[in-house]
Amino acid sequence: MIPRPVRHRQACWVVRGAGRGNRPALRPSRYAGVRLREAEGLLLGPAEVLEVYGPAPRAHPLDQLLDVTGEWVGLLADAAGRTWVAMSDFHGFGHLFWSARPGADGQDVYLGTTLDAVVDRLRADGHRLEVDWGVAHPTLASNHVLLRNQWSRRTLVEGVRCLRPDEILVMDGHGVATVPRPMTTDPQGRDYDELLDAGVERAGGLLAQVAAAVPDVRVFASGGKDSRVVLSLLGHAGVLDRTSFVAADPSRWPDAAGRRELWRDLVVSDELRQAAGRPWYVEPDYEDRMLSFVESIAHHQSFSAGSQWAASAERQLRWPTVPYVAVRGGAGELMRTAFRAIRTGEPFSVMEQTVPALDADLRRLHTLVVHRGARLPPGAREAGEVAVAEAFSLLPEAPVGQQVDAHYRLHRNRAHFGHVLHSAHRRSLALHPLATPEFLRAAQLLPFAERDLGLAAFDVVERLRPDLNRHRFASGTWPEAVWRRRGGPPAPMPRAPRGPFGRERVPGYFAVENLNHFRRGWTSGPLRFDIRTAAQTRAVHDLWRLHELAPDQATGDHVSSLADLVGTSALNPATTVVRVASMLRALEEPAADLPATLEVRVRPGSSLPWRRRERIEVPERTGGPGSVRTLQGYAENAPTAGLETFGVDPRTEPGVYGDLRVEDGAFVARRVGAERAGWPLEHTFTLTLGADPVEEVTTRAARVVFDAAVGPGRWRLQLAARRLDHPQIVLRASSPQVVVPETG
Repeated sequence: MIPRPVRHRQACWVVRGAGRGNRPALRPSRYAGVRLREAEGLLLGPAEVLEVYGPAPRAHPLDQLLDVTGEWVGLLADAAGRTWVAMSDFHGFGHLFWSARPGADGQDVYLGTTLDAVVDRLRADGHRLEVDWGVAHPTLASNHVLLRNQWSRRTLVEGVRCLRPDEILVMDGHGVATVPRPMTTDPQGRDYDELLDAGVERAGGLLAQVAAAVPDVRVFASGGKDSRVVLSLLGHAGVLDRTSFVAADPSRWPDAAGRRELWRDLVVSDELRQAAGRPWYVEPDYEDRMLSFVESIAHHQSFSAGSQWAASAERQLRWPTVPYVAVRGGAGELMRTAFRAIRTGEPFSVMEQTVPALDADLRRLHTLVVHRGARLPPGAREAGEVAVAEAFSLLPEAPVGQQVDAHYRLHRNRAHFGHVLHSAHRRSLALHPLATPEFLRAAQLLPFAERDLGLAAFDVVERLRPDLNRHRFASGTWPEAVWRRRGGPPAPMPRAPRGPFGRERVPGYFAVENLNHFRRGWTSGPLRFDIRTAAQTRAVHDLWRLHELAPDQATGDHVSSLADLVGTSALNPATTVVRVASMLRALEEPAADLPATLEVRVRPGSSLPWRRRERIEVPERTGGPGSVRTLQGYAENAPTAGLETFGVDPRTEPGVYGDLRVEDGAFVARRVGAERAGWPLEHTFTLTLGADPVEEVTTRAARVVFDAAVGPGRWRLQLAARRLDHPQIVLRASSPQVVVPETG
């Protein structure tokens, strides 16, 4: 059992004394002289896999770090300490937030691993912060995938920026500014085939290196194209014969609409597994700890405050007793396009999708991402349109589809697959072989239409295992346009698996998965909260607290509409909780629990006064000590400073539940929950048959007996509980369906 709740280490670097301008001087010819001093996260290179928190054990030069993947952020400097550079890993999985503020000797730059880390350090130094409402209004009002994570350089806090993966931050005596970093273009000028070959060698080398240290390697397989690339790379690296296969269980999948596709995935995955002669994986023994709601949110925010808002509100920490490697086909959109997945329906159907129409199309994009039920304050829609257009205007002379695709690479991809540290600290080292710089750059050399077809992925498989391109996919085979460009389709053309589907179709999988399912469902204690109701209660209260602190921007009408959407889950409650939490952190009292901090100073050059040049500055370090963990250390479960125990009030904000039953021939409704809070509540109980209301009762009592006769149909209780001490706060809940069968 895990004895105490844990969270991820948050860190902040403060670089003081930068110049007051915004034109720092750092030419690429000087990159070799700027070397890594501090790092936070997991580096998959340059030569070894290292997890570093604090001082870097290897002073890698900047030019060798530009293409290093993993999930990390780094602080670098030249030998004299006159030029400082901040950067992230190649894909930006490690988020770096920063803010430049006037200081005693120029500008002080605050850099942090999360938005909360920067906010806490700024507040501790006496800086007053405000919410960036141009970003906050569309973010709070959106469920859309494009705004489910940090989606702009701007953040929820005014003056705090998020560094993009295609730039580095330079600080010196001339000032502070971002400098472009090569991401889609190859600094060596290699052509398409050379880049694919180099990508194969990089990805294969990493797989071989990791598999040599960690024996348990699992392939998360599907019947799709990205999995074929992974299998071909594993074979090339000589690792495939040491793997086990993992696949989703369609028979237990909660979304009925997706089960048929999952059955096809499973059938094809089983065919590939048998062809490779590998077993299905067996669920290991686990350690666990049951979490309260407040502990769960604190755990999430320590990894992802300000960067990833899709909070799952986990009720249990679960760690396998033996670490393993999870090889996934994630980030395949970097070799194809991400626009394919979201370009259907409105507003794309009414967009012109041409370069001259880009401005108008970007305004329509705001309509796509903001929920129609959200009532925005005056002027908020216009400010939100500007913020969205600014964030999605990334490429010169490109229509909206290509802008959305570039935005995915710089923002959504970072959160969707940037869970390397979160997984590693659950003893599951996630590797994404498709997220290789050379693969991305090779794909970018293709015309957009050919990249959209997945031609780069096809060519990687064709180089290594052409038979895998000809084995059927869950969807059949590659598009006909791909085969036309590559010599013609095979005969006969592979066809997608057809039903009937059932457990008897893949008996070997379910012989193992039934036991796996039982072991995954094991807990060491009772669940301590219901995700939906706990999140709804916290979100509604925090939204109205935001209104109290900023009534002119978070207006009553705006907050009321958001609270109603959260109460009906039209807006995700847990997502709203973590979004508002970062905003309240900037507006309320400073946090007492500060991040680990390092303070350094830009040393002046010869053009500044002699007295200042002679000042000797010693870096100041506060907070917990750092650590370095090697790949072998990960395999042996060596401790890491990346995880730290913490203590918070474990009590969970009480959620409100609606309960409906048939007792003694009558419908009886109850409000359950909130007893401990002692809130004075007025309840409106509404009995519905299907979608139609049948009877409504308003009372302060927590139990009511309806007069409506019990008849056949699907009945449900809709509950609205209003706090009488804060009448604007209304907590909503609905009961499970009560099905009354027809007589006889």
